[in-house]
Amino acid sequence: MKFFVALGIAALAASAVQAAETITYNYDAKGRLVRVEHSGSVNNGVKSTHTYDKADNRKRVQVTGAPS
Repeated sequence: MKFFVALGIAALAASAVQAAETITYNYDAKGRLVRVEHSGSVNNGVKSTHTYDKADNRKRVQVTGAPS
């Protein structure tokens, strides 16, 4: 009986955990990803900026605020 009570408590504790991270995606007029911002969790303040060449190929991704 004690086993089932402990199992029930463990299941309840596990179900109460919620994700605390929010990721915001920004796109340009052509539908290309241009910016990603993370808030909450260990990635708080991490931002990436994406640039493209004339042929719409991703040219560069710059990440700032990465956790150490």
